[in-house]
Amino acid sequence: MGSSSNVEPPETKAWETRAMDRVSIHDPAATLVTNKDGEKVYYVFGTHISQAKTTDFLNWEVPQYSDYENMEDNILLGNAADTLKETFEWAGHDDADSAGGFNLWAPDAIWNEKFEWANGDKGAYLLFYSASSTWRRSAIALVASQDIEGPYTYVDTIIYSGFTSKDSTDGSMRNTHYEGTHLPELIEEGIVSEFKEEWVRNGEREYNTDYAPNAIDPAPFYDEDGKLMLVYGSWSGGTHLLELDEKTGIPLYPGEDGTTQDGRTIDRYFGTKLSGGFHQSGEGPYIVFDEESDYYYLFLTYGGLTAQGGYNMRLFRSENVYGPYLDMKDNTGIIEAGDINENYGIKLSGNYNFSGLNSGGYRAPGHNSVVIDDSNNWFNVFHTRFDSGNEMHEVRVHQMVKNKDDWPVQLPFEYRGVLAELGQVSSQEIGGEYEYLNFGTTNATDMIEPSIIELTSDGKITGDIAGEWTDAEGYLTLSINGVSYSGVMTKQPDENDEMRIVFSAYGDNNEMVWGIRTQ
Repeated sequence: MGSSSNVEPPETKAWETRAMDRVSIHDPAATLVTNKDGEKVYYVFGTHISQAKTTDFLNWEVPQYSDYENMEDNILLGNAADTLKETFEWAGHDDADSAGGFNLWAPDAIWNEKFEWANGDKGAYLLFYSASSTWRRSAIALVASQDIEGPYTYVDTIIYSGFTSKDSTDGSMRNTHYEGTHLPELIEEGIVSEFKEEWVRNGEREYNTDYAPNAIDPAPFYDEDGKLMLVYGSWSGGTHLLELDEKTGIPLYPGEDGTTQDGRTIDRYFGTKLSGGFHQSGEGPYIVFDEESDYYYLFLTYGGLTAQGGYNMRLFRSENVYGPYLDMKDNTGIIEAGDINENYGIKLSGNYNFSGLNSGGYRAPGHNSVVIDDSNNWFNVFHTRFDSGNEMHEVRVHQMVKNKDDWPVQLPFEYRGVLAELGQVSSQEIGGEYEYLNFGTTNATDMIEPSIIELTSDGKITGDIAGEWTDAEGYLTLSINGVSYSGVMTKQPDENDEMRIVFSAYGDNNEMVWGIRTQ
């Protein structure tokens, strides 16, 4: 096991950047930073060592030399093969799915003022990275810097997955015996009790992906008491949560097994299970704590990440950092044998098209992060593909506004520099024709095309669907086919900067619906 007491801070250097209107960053994780000039800057890090920064989500700066293939003098990691040598001995470099290159995925950064350097300095940006060679053999690495722009120095490899308890292979000639991880050291030092039989199956020569997670997609955050936490995991055995030692950034592994009050697993090594299991889709976990509502919100992405894969974002919340995290139907996202994941979680969005878009339609939006600025404005930052017949992707940012029940509701159009607020739409303006989208609750791959409805001045919904509506200073309630939807009515500019009246609401059946006023 490594320790920050052995880690010397690297020399920092400023990025040389070029300006861009759009950026292509997969699995974007946004971090809000106050720079040395007192300016608020959003840094976004993503898969394949991609990064950018912006002050307004409209104008982006990208490092001049940030190519993924430039791994010998990388802007964040220097010589990446040397910096992450210990991690790559297990996964992520020139092996199996990473043959001939590197698989470094889904990083996320956080400032930790209590991190201790070997020279006595305190404070570091901790950047957590995923390295992977197969869909189950992966590792999460921790690197640190005193400047968010890096470069970063290696601290430790903190979570491994895909291991076995007997000599075996998985997609290459590499031995997957757990002796290639830090588990023997953790067990010898008494940090983790003995090897757990449930981690493996099929004669101990296969990693048990029904139970144990894939160690990717790390997302650090602080809980309400200021404790540094890490949520992580993808598909396989689901999403897990660990507390981190603030001085080192290394997990405080539970050591012994346990069970939460509601029956979820507390694994001696992987931590507390929050969602998923039995290799159902579910990746990119992200937790944000909202001081105003006193809730923790858990975001996940279901489906396959390709344009035709049905990628879509989901939402749960909890009053406790360890859960349970519940949806509108008060169900957790825990998957048991035979369950289908699409039955759990509010569906934030999926594939969609309507007027006011210049893209021809959006596909597979997901793997999001959420930032709350100093004025308590919410922004959902995610990547999306398009209805263009290829896999091109870009970052999009949508504002979120909480409904009367304190659920953050995503607005239909991307953020264009104008904040949407409640109370912007008068009762006289609400009546009229709307394009209406219902995202349902499935991991559908089809493009969702809008229906046409009318909200009448006497509180009726007519047209392609029938129902009723009420509005109280921007808090909108819809009643359609026995489902109650709670959301917001507001104004925001479309992609042509024309102001549009829009609504967005969650149903008590976990559906998301959008409306865009046409006339």
